[in-house]
Amino acid sequence: MLNLYALLLVLAPQMQESVVPPTAREPLPRPVANAPLARVNQNRHPAGTRVRDTLTLSLDIVEAAYQPEGAHDPVVRTLAFAERDKAPEVPGPLLRAPVGTTVRLSVRNRSDSAITLGGLRRSMPAERDTLQIAPGATRELTFRLDRTGNYFYWGALAGRRSNDDREWLDGQLTGALVVDAAGALPDTAQERVWLITEWFHPFPKSGSFDAALTFNGKAWPYNERLTFRQGDSVHFRIINASAVVHPLHLHGFYFRVARHGGARVDTVVPPALQPLQNMRTVPVGGSLSLAFVPTTPGNWVFHCHFAGHVGDIVSLHGSPDPYVLPAANGEHAMPAHDGPGGHTMRGLVIGMHVTPAPSYKGVGVANARTIDLLIQKRPNGLVGGQTAYGFVVQRGDAAPSRDSVQLPGPTLELRRGQPVRIVVRNNLDEPSGVHWHGLEIESFPDGVPGFSGIGERIMPPIPPGETFVAEFTPPRSGTFPYHSHLHELRQIGSGMYGAIIVSDAPRDLARDHLVVAGGGGLPVFHKQAPTFLLVNGSVSPEPLRMTVGETNRVRIVSIHADELLNFRFGTNTEVARWHPLARDGADLPTALRRVQPAVMRMGPGETADFTYVPTQPGRMVLEVWIEGGQRIALPVDVRARAVAAGR
Repeated sequence: MLNLYALLLVLAPQMQESVVPPTAREPLPRPVANAPLARVNQNRHPAGTRVRDTLTLSLDIVEAAYQPEGAHDPVVRTLAFAERDKAPEVPGPLLRAPVGTTVRLSVRNRSDSAITLGGLRRSMPAERDTLQIAPGATRELTFRLDRTGNYFYWGALAGRRSNDDREWLDGQLTGALVVDAAGALPDTAQERVWLITEWFHPFPKSGSFDAALTFNGKAWPYNERLTFRQGDSVHFRIINASAVVHPLHLHGFYFRVARHGGARVDTVVPPALQPLQNMRTVPVGGSLSLAFVPTTPGNWVFHCHFAGHVGDIVSLHGSPDPYVLPAANGEHAMPAHDGPGGHTMRGLVIGMHVTPAPSYKGVGVANARTIDLLIQKRPNGLVGGQTAYGFVVQRGDAAPSRDSVQLPGPTLELRRGQPVRIVVRNNLDEPSGVHWHGLEIESFPDGVPGFSGIGERIMPPIPPGETFVAEFTPPRSGTFPYHSHLHELRQIGSGMYGAIIVSDAPRDLARDHLVVAGGGGLPVFHKQAPTFLLVNGSVSPEPLRMTVGETNRVRIVSIHADELLNFRFGTNTEVARWHPLARDGADLPTALRRVQPAVMRMGPGETADFTYVPTQPGRMVLEVWIEGGQRIALPVDVRARAVAAGR
């Protein structure tokens, strides 16, 4: 540990995205000669021919050229599925039919590699649900769609143990498999099927990699931009065929999950067990069926909340000596890729434009309370001399010191239904922006630079030395995070986050406890997750204090930039039991407010509220840890109830 600290001390001030400088990037594999360019499949039209209760489909496995980003970005080699005598598609053709349908499938392997095909017969054990196809061979398979739900079929190079082991050559051999309930109504323009895939190429000598993460084969900002009307009922089916989990976040609105599942089973969630959510983690091989109503017009995003999945780490742009397609003028050069403020989100992002209903009237903000929120940084503020990024509130006319930073950021105490005017001043030497995570507000102040807003009124990045005014009226009481939404890995990972508590009345701070768990430094190595952790701004946080017999509210904010966090509350020998109240700032339905063990895992941006009544005095602890990384213990001291005088 001492050697690591010394390394950090020397290198941290020089780096921005990692402590150790990144190695030089290596060339990407080029498509084979004459390989056709795979077209993007938006999963709007089922493949094959269905006559009554039989679906007939013929697929080829072919060499293809794949361009996951823009028209001037690298084109790489991949294997892909294609309907017989048609162009290859990424993702593969959509296999969709009602439950009970018999599928007659023919698969021809036109590649030079032996392929294992799987994922088609979901009622079988995974180890039996495979089919081997030699190069040049054709295999026939007849099976029945016997489980309703959202799944995917896949191909892998022979010898891979499962679809999770795939990399760059076989990672796009994936197609959505949607089995509709019998008698289900046909989908509408507001229903979309999104398949998450990853093109991943490791470089063993350097220990680095290049990758592209996509929804339906294309990465932001080059993927399909959706348009809905205010008040539409929107349905997303999310299927995760990549080898990593994804905590997904919807800006501006809450959704409900009607179905969810893992790799083999997809189950219905009864309405009474569907909480309002704006965050949900989809597991490897898993799926979600969610629905929401966009109640406010403007531009909104739905994205993975791992900073590494929406940034340069999952972009092929800038690779040396890439294979690119000529532009109309014959040029091959790749243009600048940076967006507003020298940055753009990339990877797993879906953009939506919500048009206003005829009756819509903009929400005015009058008689607003003003908060002056400063974005600042402090050298040597984190482990190993790393720079801390963060917030501080200016109180009065005197500005705080330019290197003062509060970790986590100051808690913003707001009142439900009362307007607020937050004047954000950027005292960094780089652009920034702030997202008020989970709040149902207008689009313009939502916090995505270069995208949030409506019409010509688009939120800009906040330049160094400049201000941005976010005006809104919080409509719901609850616990929410706020955080940077520009250069997220560096800024959030280095402390630029805090909590918002919206309430109806002043809180009893002796019994209402806030726990904010987030990042405490950059990753040591480039393209690796940052494993440094802070709880309430420290690796040794101050104890919470409770009294036997009193009801305590515990508000937990999980806001690490790139990691899921684990929580356990209890003694050294026993897990406590607490009473869930809210999730993502919204009250839970009655059926979910049952006492449960105080153990959970939360993704970046999730919040959870509980009540707990201690029954005996002593030392308890709330443990927070990253799997395989840092662990922090937050002490909870429980004292005996005072005995009234004269008794």
